[in-house]
Amino acid sequence: MNPIFVIALTALFVAMAVATPVELTDEQKKLIKQHVAQCAEEVKLTEEEIARVKAKDFTNPSENMKCFANCFYEKTGTLKDGVVQEEVVLKKLGAIIGEEKTRQALTKCSGIKGENKCDTANKLYQCFESFNPVEIKA
Repeated sequence: MNPIFVIALTALFVAMAVATPVELTDEQKKLIKQHVAQCAEEVKLTEEEIARVKAKDFTNPSENMKCFANCFYEKTGTLKDGVVQEEVVLKKLGAIIGEEKTRQALTKCSGIKGENKCDTANKLYQCFESFNPVEIKA
């Protein structure tokens, strides 16, 4: 898996809501890289889909892209069967962006539902992304 792709997906799916850079631990980077590789393979992302995800282009996402988001969120434990796991999000994301901002994001986003679990994951991504992503230092 391309390291730039991993870094882009790290920023895409892990971070939001602050203006200062966040430094991930080596262990966090390793886990993210594993989840990204597993999910990209499981949903069989095409090269075009990988490029779109890398560019954060989720306008009219393919079903594969939506299911990639679901897979990633499920592997991180933040989503289970289309339901946001608030305590997990508070623990993991709260440690990165702070509990207050995490609670704000959860209040706005956690009740969102799509047509299926992949669509739900995509809609959740879009909601969380509206809080402005964090710049992550790889």
